[in-house]
Amino acid sequence: MAEVSRLELCDGGVRLRREPWPRLDGSPSAIVSPVLAGLCSSDLKEVRRAREARSDFGHEVVGVVHASNVPGLAPGARVCLDPHVPVRRTTAFATAMLVAGEESAVCAALPAAPAGAPDERAVFLEPLACVAHCATKVPAGANVAIVGAGTAGVLLSVLLRLAGCQVAIVNRGQERIDALRGLRLLAGTRLPDAPGVFETVVVTTATLDDAGFERAWELLPQTGGRLVLFGGIPGGWRVPGTGLALDALRRREDVMTLEFAGKRAVVAGSHGPTAADFSAAATVLAAPLPWTATHVEELIVERLDLQGLLSTLNAAAASGLDPVGKRVVRLAP
Repeated sequence: MAEVSRLELCDGGVRLRREPWPRLDGSPSAIVSPVLAGLCSSDLKEVRRAREARSDFGHEVVGVVHASNVPGLAPGARVCLDPHVPVRRTTAFATAMLVAGEESAVCAALPAAPAGAPDERAVFLEPLACVAHCATKVPAGANVAIVGAGTAGVLLSVLLRLAGCQVAIVNRGQERIDALRGLRLLAGTRLPDAPGVFETVVVTTATLDDAGFERAWELLPQTGGRLVLFGGIPGGWRVPGTGLALDALRRREDVMTLEFAGKRAVVAGSHGPTAADFSAAATVLAAPLPWTATHVEELIVERLDLQGLLSTLNAAAASGLDPVGKRVVRLAP
């Protein structure tokens, strides 16, 4: 059997490693041949050793089951990955990925890819499931501002528009906003220079800081607003001028009322998708959007091979800057 090529984290970035093809050892497990993998902002945080609590390096993937001893996961099945299910696995930034654990967990960790969706659409299943869960925290039909113009923010805007919301995307820097202008996927979504006031504000930035929180808070009304926390929050971060930590609230998906800077609003956390969220995301990816002929793969700005991903990750580690736009890596013909 051919060797496996895979990326692994190392001091200062990542490196390419070759190793023997994995084997099924008798415990419930499956070997998946990744076809396409997506680069997530959390992958970049892991490369820089800036991610807390968990490791999901190489988790946005669509692939084919190569071998399995788990009923219901037949060889040839086209699958994605739910990295929130507790299993042992290797990275999807590789030509083979081993997933092992309890039988039910292995099945749950490898949900079916959306039927009929091409690989470049199906690879968005996991991030879309995450934002599908977040969308349940937003009232249907609300006037919403999304703070963060990355992939999560754009995918959330799509789901909220399907729920009848009026949506605007704002961002601290102009580069990401400029990159979104003209996307057919965002037809009807506003990218305002002067955002105004919104009933609900959702923060989707990779890392919340003082400036990001204050920017989101100023978009809310004096009373009656709702702030939804979706993106990462450092464990040691506190609301400016207070001792209030919000990371635990987000992870527990708690709700509280907060008074800050003369305003009073509800703060709600969103963390991790459920199986139902994966089903909802698969339904969206398997169907055309009602207002445009394009779909989520319009967000892809670069298609790489494994060596190209290696270079991209190490460049990001050295610069400290996230590349703008979605990148995917082709791992099989």
